[in-house]
Amino acid sequence: MKIQEMTCVLIPTLNEVETIEAVIEGFYQNGFQDILVIDGGSVDGTCEKAEQKGARVAIQSGIGKGNAVIEAFQLIESDIILMVDGDGTYLPEDGLNMVKPLENGVDHTIGNRFHDMGPDAMTPLNRVGNRLINILFSKVNGEDFKDVLSGYHAFRTDAVEDLFLTSEGFGIEIELGIRCSSRGISTEVVPISYRARVNNSFAKLNPIKDGVIIIKTLYKLAQTSNPLFYFGMIGMAGLLTGCIIGGYAIFEWLYRDEIHQVIIMIGAFFLLFGSQFMMLGILSETILELHREKRNSIKRDGF
Repeated sequence: MKIQEMTCVLIPTLNEVETIEAVIEGFYQNGFQDILVIDGGSVDGTCEKAEQKGARVAIQSGIGKGNAVIEAFQLIESDIILMVDGDGTYLPEDGLNMVKPLENGVDHTIGNRFHDMGPDAMTPLNRVGNRLINILFSKVNGEDFKDVLSGYHAFRTDAVEDLFLTSEGFGIEIELGIRCSSRGISTEVVPISYRARVNNSFAKLNPIKDGVIIIKTLYKLAQTSNPLFYFGMIGMAGLLTGCIIGGYAIFEWLYRDEIHQVIIMIGAFFLLFGSQFMMLGILSETILELHREKRNSIKRDGF
């Protein structure tokens, strides 16, 4: 059986009537036959166009791309899921390259848009934001996925059954990367092309608002994926504050012969606060590593 026959192409949509037909037809031409469009409440005829092209259409109950992906994962029974946006910015021709590594034991692939990005496909602000988020992701999770906000992914269905995704909106991409990294799901980066939206159609992602949401999601999920970073950041802030306050109190004592008891108590509080969070981070990281080793051992033993 060809790998395209084992794959369900998942396309989350919201008012993509201008592009959805071409996207679906492109995947048909590249050998993919099972296409699921999950729609977030389009009012422009997107669902009707998708059905006319032969795709299955489901209407999501929640709001946002994250909810669409979470609900769609429950509907798909194919061995492989190929997820792509319906706005025509990703090329169906890259679909086969996205799923091929899964034949060789890889659990997850992510498309790297920066390999071949059209000149007008991304604004300078979005480019800077994407680069910043990728750097933060690699620092927090110890993985360099090149383009963690890419909307082109492929998964082995059994690898994502227990990811426990929670992000409702555009934070879903960053959560997918974090969950795969923290759970040891093997991931391969695939070079892809990325093009500008057709006819300059309206982009749903707000670079400022959604950028803040994505960064908040990255930091929040660090609590369980990299607790040493999460608690360590808080602990370092406390220790730094305590050192500054304590340094001021020592300066006043040595050079002005003045003892500020209240300032000393505040400094001591921040030092103690920071130390406790650092210890909590180290303890949580140790527990997480033991959990990972146990899970990997279970996988190796075939249980």
